[in-house]
Amino acid sequence: MGITFLLRKEGLENIKKLDTMQINKIASYISEKLCNAFPDLHLSQSDLFIQISRLNMYTAKMQDNCTSAKYVYGNNSIFFNENLDLDKMDIPAIHECIHYMQETKDQKGKLVKLGLYDLNTQIGLALNEAATQLVASRTQSSQKENVTYYGLSLSTESPEYYPIECALINQMLFFTGKEALYFSTLYGTSTFEKAFTEASSSEVYNDIALSFDKLLNLETDLAILSQKFETEDSSELKLKSLRMQIEIQKKQIINIVEKTQNKILSSCFKKKLSHLCTLEEIKQFEQELEEYKKLLIISDNYTFYNKFCTKILIGINEKKGQIIKYGKVLNIPQPNSENLPILLTNNKLSKVQKIFRSLKEFIFGTQIAKKSDF
Repeated sequence: MGITFLLRKEGLENIKKLDTMQINKIASYISEKLCNAFPDLHLSQSDLFIQISRLNMYTAKMQDNCTSAKYVYGNNSIFFNENLDLDKMDIPAIHECIHYMQETKDQKGKLVKLGLYDLNTQIGLALNEAATQLVASRTQSSQKENVTYYGLSLSTESPEYYPIECALINQMLFFTGKEALYFSTLYGTSTFEKAFTEASSSEVYNDIALSFDKLLNLETDLAILSQKFETEDSSELKLKSLRMQIEIQKKQIINIVEKTQNKILSSCFKKKLSHLCTLEEIKQFEQELEEYKKLLIISDNYTFYNKFCTKILIGINEKKGQIIKYGKVLNIPQPNSENLPILLTNNKLSKVQKIFRSLKEFIFGTQIAKKSDF
């Protein structure tokens, strides 16, 4: 009775179980697609086939006829739209099958993790949905398309499902590489989180994961409002109120997307800059900064990236100057550094500071310029 209620809640009717031959055919198709799409992960096609073939598979009539498949966690079953051609699994259907593969349960059989989504902390739901969609899209060799949503222009492999989230994840992949994300998405490891934390910080990773969740909630609310506006048979006053709510939601989406994007690029490039030690590394850094522009999500008033590049150029030039003059990057405390034993008081130097400055001038022949504030 519980499962029946659950299935009705999911909008599933006219349920029919697939036979073993059809299940094996689907398992063979998806396992082959995954192995071909991600050769660097060295996936075992036979192991994937066995895993996927154990999934309970059904066809069903769905209230939302646009949905091609739905994975239901309550009974480890996947339901394909009765109108779907099972010989040609589309991306959303593969997405739902991957959800089954992602499950991590504790000793009591309780679901504790789903790919990048940690159910104990309730962080990473939207991040995992976008990562799963990215993996599913790449099994079908999807090419990037230029699209516009809510006044935001972007390039994404998934123009219809989680397009903005997938574009933001591609920005994160710029600093981590692809394999870490793919492996963590399929097997629920912390590899991707560790890789991005190394490129930025754990605080930044958690903030971005939370921002993804907020973004998904805003998009869901906007979809509900838009549908209500299209179907609402109400007064002009009520329709005007709905239009205002829709515009507010769009502005909130743009705001959170830009803040997330800015946090990704600023935190990662600033940390990367701090580790540069040679002119060759600096040249590579400048090229990467330029390449990153292709990944940006752009709105009419977006200026952060250009301003950031202008500011970080100061730090780049300082590093170049140090390398050219001394042959390496220096790591000496500045006159206003909190690392000094005694700080400046009333614009005068203490005896200790005078000795410290004299020593620097003797060794290097000049005072060290103040660091730029990013």
